[in-house]
Amino acid sequence: MTYWSVNFIFLGISAVMLLVAVLVRRPRGLFWGSLVGSFVLLGVLTAIFDNLMIAAGIMTYTEHNISGVQIGLAPLEDFAYPFAGVLLLPALWLLLGGARQERGAREERRAGDGRGAHDGRGARGARTPGAEERGVRAE
Repeated sequence: MTYWSVNFIFLGISAVMLLVAVLVRRPRGLFWGSLVGSFVLLGVLTAIFDNLMIAAGIMTYTEHNISGVQIGLAPLEDFAYPFAGVLLLPALWLLLGGARQERGAREERRAGDGRGAHDGRGARGARTPGAEERGVRAE
C-alpha cells in the first residue's frame, strides 16, 4: 500500500465532512479566509519541518511507497496529513455547534458589559439625548 492510498482515505473523509458541515451550517466569508490561511501556514510549516527532520535522518521513506514528487526532501504525500486536519477540524467545529456557542458567548459578554440592551441612560444614569424618541421611560 502506498502513502497516497492511505492519504486518499483521510483526505476523502475530511473533504466529505467539510462539505456536509458547509451545507448544514453555511459559514460566512471569515471562515473561508481562515481556512485558506490555515492551508498556507500549515503548508509552509510542513515544508520547513519535514525537510529538517528528513535531513536530520529522523524520518525516512521507502522509494516504492512514494510518488517521487518532492518539495525539497519531503515527499508530496507528507503534506496530506496537515491538510486533512485543516479540512476536518473546522468541519467538526461547525457540526458540533462552535459558531452557535461563540455567538451565544459574544451576546452574553455584550449583555454583561452594558453594551447589550440600551436603556437610554448615559454615564451615572443621566438621560441621553434622543432617549424619548426611542421610547425609553425615566425611572
